[in-house]
Amino acid sequence: MNMMATLNLRAMITNEDGEPKTNSYAVAEAFGKRHSDVLKAIRNMKCSDGFAKRNFALCFEISKLQNGKPLKFYQITKDGWMFLVMGFKGQKADAIKEQFIEAFNWMADQITQSFQVTWARYNAVTTHHKNRKDQVSKDASSMASWRWEKRPLEAEIAQLEKELQPQLEFTEKL
Repeated sequence: MNMMATLNLRAMITNEDGEPKTNSYAVAEAFGKRHSDVLKAIRNMKCSDGFAKRNFALCFEISKLQNGKPLKFYQITKDGWMFLVMGFKGQKADAIKEQFIEAFNWMADQITQSFQVTWARYNAVTTHHKNRKDQVSKDASSMASWRWEKRPLEAEIAQLEKELQPQLEFTEKL
C-alpha cells in the first residue's frame, strides 16, 4: 500500500497560537515508525537545550486504554521537525519530508491570510469609526444613532487590536 496516498499531511499540521506545528504522533504515522521510536529519537537528539525548548514542547494526554495513565508526546515546530527528521533515510522518507515541508508552508500561508483579513477588517472598522465620529460631531441630530454605533465599533476595534498584537514569548535567563 502506498503510505503517501493514504496520509493527508496538511491535516497533521495545526495552527497553535499562530504558528504551524505538528506532533510526535503525526511524525510516527507519516514515517511508519512506532511512536516510542520517535520519542527516543527526540530524546537522543544532540541539539542545544534552548533549541529543544523552543521547538519541542512535552505534552501529556490521558490514555483511556491504560486506565488514565498519562502518555507523553511532543508538539513540534517546523524547525524542530526538520532537525528531527534529517536523520530519517530513504527515498520514501525523502518524499514524506518534502510533503511535510509543503504542508507546513501551506499552514503558514493560511495563518498569514487570516492575519491579512483581520488587518483589512481593522482598517475598515477604524476608518468607519473615525468618519462617523467626525460626522456626528458636526451634526447634533446624528448623536442619537451614534450612541448605538459607538460601543459595538469600539468593542470590535479592541478585539481586532488584540488579535493583531504579536505574541511574545518570555524566557528566563539561565
